[in-house]
Amino acid sequence: MESNIMTLKEKLAYLESKSYSGNDLGVTYTKNETTFNVWSPLAEKVVVNLYETGDSKENSLIQSYPLIHENSVWTTSLTGDFENKFYTYTLTIDGKSNETIDIYAKAAGMNGNRAAIIDFNKTNPENWTEDSHVTQQQITDAFIWEVHIEDFSSDENSGISPENQGKYLAFTELGTTYKNEKDFATGVDHLKELGVNYVHLLPVFDFENDEESADYNWGYDPKNYNVPEGRYSSNPRDPSVRIREFKQMVQSLHAQDIGVVLDVVYNHTLETEDSSFNLTVPDYYYRQTDTGEFADGSACGNETASDRNMMRKYMADSILYWATEYHLDGFRFDLMGLHDVETMNVIRTALNENGLQQVILYGEPWDAGSNEIALPNIAANKGNTAHFMDGIAIFNDDFRDPVKGSVFNKTEGGFLQGQSGNGIRDVDVMAGISANTIGAAAAEYELAEKTWARNPTQVVTYNSAHDNLTLYDKLVESTFDKPYFHRNDWVIQINKLAAALLFTSQGVLFMQAGEEFGRTKFGDDNSFVSSIEINQLDWSLKKTNSDLVDYYCGLSTIRRKFSPLRDATAQTAKAITFSRDAIENLIAYTIPNQLAEEGDWNWMAVVLNSSYEPHEVTLESHTGDLPTHWTIIADKDHAGLEALGTVEGNTLTVEPHSALILVS
Repeated sequence: MESNIMTLKEKLAYLESKSYSGNDLGVTYTKNETTFNVWSPLAEKVVVNLYETGDSKENSLIQSYPLIHENSVWTTSLTGDFENKFYTYTLTIDGKSNETIDIYAKAAGMNGNRAAIIDFNKTNPENWTEDSHVTQQQITDAFIWEVHIEDFSSDENSGISPENQGKYLAFTELGTTYKNEKDFATGVDHLKELGVNYVHLLPVFDFENDEESADYNWGYDPKNYNVPEGRYSSNPRDPSVRIREFKQMVQSLHAQDIGVVLDVVYNHTLETEDSSFNLTVPDYYYRQTDTGEFADGSACGNETASDRNMMRKYMADSILYWATEYHLDGFRFDLMGLHDVETMNVIRTALNENGLQQVILYGEPWDAGSNEIALPNIAANKGNTAHFMDGIAIFNDDFRDPVKGSVFNKTEGGFLQGQSGNGIRDVDVMAGISANTIGAAAAEYELAEKTWARNPTQVVTYNSAHDNLTLYDKLVESTFDKPYFHRNDWVIQINKLAAALLFTSQGVLFMQAGEEFGRTKFGDDNSFVSSIEINQLDWSLKKTNSDLVDYYCGLSTIRRKFSPLRDATAQTAKAITFSRDAIENLIAYTIPNQLAEEGDWNWMAVVLNSSYEPHEVTLESHTGDLPTHWTIIADKDHAGLEALGTVEGNTLTVEPHSALILVS
């Protein structure tokens, strides 16, 4: 059927009717035979082009072979051993022929323009078969640390070997320190000190770039979703090297009991009309507006159509492939609000049915301003969380923005800066502390409009991520005149207050790499193509702000010690009692231990004073009598399991810009 004589609606209906359920799309390799399968019902002719090299600038064509059309899939099997050869498809549609890479490619050559035929068994590092997923019992046990591959180790004083700086293999080095000073661990050893149990990697699938250039990029320009990015390998021209070194990174982190989360960007591709998806099946993989133009809910030129059968299948196949081939432990979905709820649930189901129930899923519950998801499909956004299966969480901007001010206004403050009452309410922060869980707080706090989660497993609680200003920079921009090049004790103090709030809140704990030592990008709030000097972790800050690092480490031990802070049910969130005070910028709450796990404290109390004056507050509880003797384990300077003093009774005074955490 010629697609140019069909309306768009007719074309899409025809393509949906030709959906394919097999699991053999792409290449299947053995030493005796290689099979190629490509789904393209609109094609009039398809050939596979075999190449000697993976660089598309090199004319190394060996031969082209025709594929046969069978049940909406074009297929051929070539006899012989084609290991380490490269291939593309040329598809003829409506009389026009275009060459493109296989959208199901799992290995690729230089810059991802030609797919590679390899033996994946040969990409496994030593003892890879003994490697297994590192997961937590519940997603609320997660402490997720988000980092870009290059940012992690590009600092020349990071202690990472020069040849591994900015590469996957930086994560395989242990015992590294800043300038070889033994008291300041860097790299993976720093993560162990901090108590991190998941590393969230900004996109490391193959994105559009020159893999041998020094140009920096976050990686949100998708090209080949199932291929590791080559620029982070020691040799981007060898398709097996990037795969092996990626696996070595995962294996090394697993050996330290740290899971690995992949940042996935299925919501758009960099190219649209000339993308491999559109050249394979025109108009199908992208949504259109009412006028037939490509929709652009990503603000990147297009939005993929997750609600169509073969895109939904593609996403589920891709996630399952990464989870099994690379032993990945979680996935973060960029602009998840551009996907439909059914697709997200299908992905969760696919993992569960393959014994991967503990692999975590979370994403951004928004789009870039619009989307063209049509009923009966609904967007996977915050308003539709009631339709999510268990095991899918979303980033909570209802915590992030009241705490420190809107991310869209550099100078606007929030609770941390003592600006509640100026468009910000303490009760909004209270709702976030309770993970915006339905029924989480007393009715008198008017939190009904801010409660949308069934339980804390649906909520990612965070102060900062790669987008927008770092936490430190936000505090600087909203309070001081840019003291980026020297330590500001006041900003560090507010940062400690932010940490105390974060670590004692319900939900899934998430933070941007370096938040724990006052990471700065010098006010750059969109550094996706800025220099590595702006983006890289400056490990000297760990030394400069060592007290802040110690504070984060201490809070991490407190969170691990007190299981109600990691409660996967709504039980603890609903049991939190906030003190009824009339003072803005002061929040106090008590948390009873109803989980009765051995070794836990029975009670915790948290008092957060972001105002400019000391204040007295009385602790309260609606779940039982409070103890009258408390031990302080965190104050404005220190946090951890060691006692810092005691408090008798339930009325206490807290200093300005500081926190108190008490247990009994």
